[in-house]
Amino acid sequence: MIIEVNQSNIQEELVTKSSEKTILFYIYDPNEPNLQAITTTLENIVGTNNPYLTLAKGNIADPVIQNVSMQLQVRSIPTLYVFKNGRAIDMYGSDALANLDGISAIIAGLQPSKEEILVNEATKLAAEQNFNGAFAKISEALTIAANNVDIKFAYIDFAIKAKKLKEARKVLEDIDSTNKLDARYSELESALTLAEKNQQNPELDILKESFNKEPDNLEIVEKYATALCQDGQTIEALDMLLGYLRKDLNAGNLKKVYLDIIATMTGDPKQSKYRSKLYTLMY
Repeated sequence: MIIEVNQSNIQEELVTKSSEKTILFYIYDPNEPNLQAITTTLENIVGTNNPYLTLAKGNIADPVIQNVSMQLQVRSIPTLYVFKNGRAIDMYGSDALANLDGISAIIAGLQPSKEEILVNEATKLAAEQNFNGAFAKISEALTIAANNVDIKFAYIDFAIKAKKLKEARKVLEDIDSTNKLDARYSELESALTLAEKNQQNPELDILKESFNKEPDNLEIVEKYATALCQDGQTIEALDMLLGYLRKDLNAGNLKKVYLDIIATMTGDPKQSKYRSKLYTLMY
């Protein structure tokens, strides 16, 4: 976001809103042609729809901006102040801003990394009980930062909640010995072990045995696919059903079971892939 600050909004923009996101207070002189390139560069990098940064421009010709500049002990124009939680925490003077390439590095350092953004999105989705979506986001974050132990712990947590127990176990076993001393490791190991015990389903084993004996019994196929989904083996269930639907799209209630399983995958990027596979058969 890019705004112009003045007497009517400077208190709200620099103090109040800086508790929600980082505010870049840019004190500049629009009548100085040599500084236009700096202003344009800042505007282009921050952009108008930046969810993490706001560029608050203050025209030094404005008496209010002059007064604030004196309080901040501004020594040169332009100057960029970084505001968080109602106060300036950093400053970049005209020398730092004169290097246009350096401005990109400054702004990049003030924004969260891609993996941090993904972790935040995953946490928000988990709070909304969308564990499939949270797991998809944290998986992407782990791909970017494979050695980040905090992301590994978050991955295991969301994997357990999304019933991706095999994936959770694989990453848990990859935690190095030093980080196994972390309390989070013990908590997650206990949670995963309990989830694995709870997932041990004698009924599923019985259905699997029946399915192996009567693979053409569509009633058993339906029950087995449903049990697999409830056991967290959603993709296995869908792949099995697809095998039958490719032979006969109207086989029993298998198409409905397939669609019902897909409906449980909200937030999982594979949802659209498997929906498309069915639609390809239908149309």
